[in-house]
Amino acid sequence: MKWLNSSKKYIGERFKQLTQTLKISSLEKELIRLRGVSGKETFIMMLCALLIGLGCGLLAVGLNGGVHFLKHFFQTQPQHIWLIGIPAVGAGLGVFIMKSVLKDLDSHGVPSVIKSVSLGKGDLKARMIVSRFLGSLLTVGSGGSAGLEGPILCIGGAWGALLGRWLKMNERQKKLLISYGVAGAISGIFNAPITGLIFTLEILLREWSYLTILPAIISATAATELSRFIMGNKITFHFEIASFSTTSLVASIGLGILTSLVSSAFSRSLVFWEELFKKVSRYFWLRSAIGGLAVGILGYFVPDILFEGYSVTQDFLSNPIGPTLGVVLLFTCMKFIACGITLGSGGVGGVFAPSLILGSAVGMCFGLLLHLFPLTNLASDASFALIGMAGMVTGVMHGPLTGIFLVMEITRGYSLILPLMIIASTSMLMSFFLEEGSVYTRELIRQGHLVKRGSDAYVLHYLNLREILDRDFTTVPEGLLLGDFVQYFKRSRRNYFPVLDDTGNYLGVVLLDDIRPYLFNYNVYDLVTMGSIMKMWPMIECDLSIDEVLKKFEKIGSWSLPVVENGKYLGMLSKSTLFDHYRREVQISADV
Repeated sequence: MKWLNSSKKYIGERFKQLTQTLKISSLEKELIRLRGVSGKETFIMMLCALLIGLGCGLLAVGLNGGVHFLKHFFQTQPQHIWLIGIPAVGAGLGVFIMKSVLKDLDSHGVPSVIKSVSLGKGDLKARMIVSRFLGSLLTVGSGGSAGLEGPILCIGGAWGALLGRWLKMNERQKKLLISYGVAGAISGIFNAPITGLIFTLEILLREWSYLTILPAIISATAATELSRFIMGNKITFHFEIASFSTTSLVASIGLGILTSLVSSAFSRSLVFWEELFKKVSRYFWLRSAIGGLAVGILGYFVPDILFEGYSVTQDFLSNPIGPTLGVVLLFTCMKFIACGITLGSGGVGGVFAPSLILGSAVGMCFGLLLHLFPLTNLASDASFALIGMAGMVTGVMHGPLTGIFLVMEITRGYSLILPLMIIASTSMLMSFFLEEGSVYTRELIRQGHLVKRGSDAYVLHYLNLREILDRDFTTVPEGLLLGDFVQYFKRSRRNYFPVLDDTGNYLGVVLLDDIRPYLFNYNVYDLVTMGSIMKMWPMIECDLSIDEVLKKFEKIGSWSLPVVENGKYLGMLSKSTLFDHYRREVQISADV
């Protein structure tokens, strides 16, 4: 027994020492708790991403199939002069439905998605799903010279935002669900899951963490597999690619410079056409109809510029004889103008497809020109056309990784990795000097709506005012007598009391310091009301951003302010609560 007691004592002492060794601070405990929450959150977000990806896959297949059905129908009709009006009818009707019927007044959908994600506000409207679907179906399906990728990107983002609202998620989670929708939409429309993932991380989220990567992978995979199950495992462009010689790799630098110049001109042309059509009419649908008519007239003389243009590029690549330099130059110029008119007039479409088609045409021209010189071991014209796509996408979108992986996936041209990396790097470097921001972000940068990751503003944008209010303050009616206030005072743990009228509107605040002199004067219990001694504290509207709230705190010098919505009291916001939530978001951001 003596040996057993001494053993117990020894084990107890060792356990005590071990406990002291493993003792952690409260901050470390909080970080461990946050890591657990983040792990659970990632699992939940992956399940949501699966639903989003499947939905995006169906929407992408439906939109793609609908456009190709309309395209086949119009292309099989006898060629009559009246066909030049088809793009006008399609664009005008599509914009009328989108803006006048469904009240989707935002012309440039992709910047809206980027803004929602950048500002941490998942406020994309559900009607964007229907409006962009119908608008792009009618615009591109009738011959509009634009792509489907921009509209489907908006559709996927709106679907993710809708799911976030259904599940009552916070603003940071809604923002992530929007990005998962974008990953699924791009993957489903291109049949390219890596591209969907890279576009989301590089251009939309601009952050790389397991909370952004893992669910985005699930969404991209689900959308791609569903698209392949319904439409087959198609490759957008079929071409046998030979390896690039050293001479061709050096030439890729020149093509990168050229595509950056063309992409800059294309981005600026969109602004030019948009400003021009604003002067034509104040009616959105009429602008689009006039733009569609102009495209129809151009298409009557050069039919290849109508629709997305993928089939034309495939003809360039697969034709054993190959097009002449004059034919490709004519197509390039006409397609450049037609895309600018379609998008600048307000037609519902995207710049993804135009970037690819113009990039391939510019690359083809570059290859044809190179072969006029006595150079040896040059790659084929079609090879330059393929890598030209990456240069143009990079220049327009400022996404070199997106350009590289997109071309590799839609061509299965993995042997092109070296020239793709060279041309994307060159185009990106030149674009830094030529343009401030991409075609998507230029206006957002000018408005200050593009927030840099890692900054205080980036973290603060995750916070939603409604979610961080202190709601345990005891409110008192305006006409409450001092004698009756004593009972309210007993139940409260706070030092001040918001005063409301009979309808719940905020009027002011009663401070305990101001009321203390009256508490022991029983003669005024039935004379003094809360409305007579309250102070008129400024209030915060609930739709203000956190940046604006902080500026208001600094200007007023108060530690706590009431928050209202249309005059109705919602709760109190204090600096301590705000900074506590800010600290938690910083810890979560660092952890994930």
